[in-house]
Amino acid sequence: MSSNSCSAADAGSTFWDFFARQADKRGDAVAVVYPNAADRSYADLRRRAEALAQTLSEMGLRTGDRVALLARNGPWFFDLLLACARLGLVLVPINVRLSPAEVAFILQDAEPSLLFCDDSHRNARTTYAGDRRTILDAAELEAFCATTHPAWAPAPVAPSTIVMQLYTSGTTGRPKGAMITQANLIALAAEGTVHLGGFTDRDVALVCLPLFHIAAADWAVFALASGAKIVLLPEVVPDQIIDAIAAHGATKTLLVPAVIRMVVTALEQHPRDASSLRTLCFGASPMPEELIRRARAVLPSAELIHVYGLTETTGMFTYLPPDEIASGRRLLSCGRPFPSGEVAVIDADGARLPPGEVGEVIYRGPQTMAGYWRRPRETAAAIRDGWFHTGDAGYLDQDGYLFIRDRLKDMVKSGGENVYPAEVENVILKHPAIADAAVIGLPDDFWGEAVTAVVVLRPGQSVDLADLQSFARPHLAGFKLPKRLLVRDALPRNAAGKVLKHVLRHELTDGSSQ
Repeated sequence: MSSNSCSAADAGSTFWDFFARQADKRGDAVAVVYPNAADRSYADLRRRAEALAQTLSEMGLRTGDRVALLARNGPWFFDLLLACARLGLVLVPINVRLSPAEVAFILQDAEPSLLFCDDSHRNARTTYAGDRRTILDAAELEAFCATTHPAWAPAPVAPSTIVMQLYTSGTTGRPKGAMITQANLIALAAEGTVHLGGFTDRDVALVCLPLFHIAAADWAVFALASGAKIVLLPEVVPDQIIDAIAAHGATKTLLVPAVIRMVVTALEQHPRDASSLRTLCFGASPMPEELIRRARAVLPSAELIHVYGLTETTGMFTYLPPDEIASGRRLLSCGRPFPSGEVAVIDADGARLPPGEVGEVIYRGPQTMAGYWRRPRETAAAIRDGWFHTGDAGYLDQDGYLFIRDRLKDMVKSGGENVYPAEVENVILKHPAIADAAVIGLPDDFWGEAVTAVVVLRPGQSVDLADLQSFARPHLAGFKLPKRLLVRDALPRNAAGKVLKHVLRHELTDGSSQ
């Protein structure tokens, strides 16, 4: 671990404190690289954040006020996040893929004092205008960051202050704003910079996942905490990811399996030099064994690390180190918790389950959110006796390694048996004709729910239900075999790369099958 990295000793600090220390040490070092924009040093980031924070203070914003961000990835994220951390404001990044009605709901719920929109959201002024809401575009934000002010010292900000409010996907209802504190970010950085490849000020961290998602924000925080260079891309484009690795000598990146699949396929079709990459972290959903094998073949210099976490836990809180993946011992595990936290698996009555038994995964540690914004009932249901209840089904092995089966709500009850879709998906994705797959339960008069495979085929390939069942039968119990097969051109996914199974269930409730 570099002496520049965040450490457990920073636990009483704020996010701004540890960034300011890096700016003092690494002022002239490049902090952010972005296409078609001037590189920004650590000193640039500090100067701009100080100017923006003072301007916002002069506008009347005070500790706890919300600042919304509706924009694709760009340097503005760092301007706003650091200014919010400096002043004690709360950044509310909004998923740009949401519909206007969904964005409007979040704005109504969060009640931000200010909304920043990039040039791709020029209609925001009329669409999302509010009585007391200031709306800025890129040019206006730039002017705010360039404003000179007299010497200024804002009131101290407590570590318990909320710094980010990220909205959950809302797959079972309206999205909720998970409140992440400055202390949450510090706790995460203290662990992530050490255990996820050992971040140092010599690293080049590629950030291409959307920064309105906690995983990408985490990766940026790790880089800032260690004085590393951030190579930021506006969106996920496989060839641009590969080119950025080569052009900037990127050493670390975090991707979701859906994106890794695209990058690996691109490298298989057109090999290029990506040998600078030393750490490839993945999470958000399980990575099939065949994809792990392919990734290791085209990216031999990169060590793979599997992480698991949720927005409410400030992102990842378990990790599977490279040696476990390389050895093949626990390819399907997402590892053990960071030393600062605890993980347990419980039954429906809240009793802890022994190793090997599937139940709900719960977490306790310093990364647990402060709660859901203005939702005390939901907060009380999610955080009980200090334990955050993830809603994920999983089990621990004898050595404390966590295996996630699926979301509890995605579990299929077929013929009285519990079927975990991820287990079935991992098998059918090995079929040579299948490029992508999701398994869901659809209503069935005989089974209660029929295990249904929704697949995307490789070009020029075909598969029928009997063939798929024959392929999977040596690896799955009979009750887990798909009873229906549906072929789609693509699977609906959210910005984190997760398949939107509730969308599939809604679209397919007519029970049509192949």
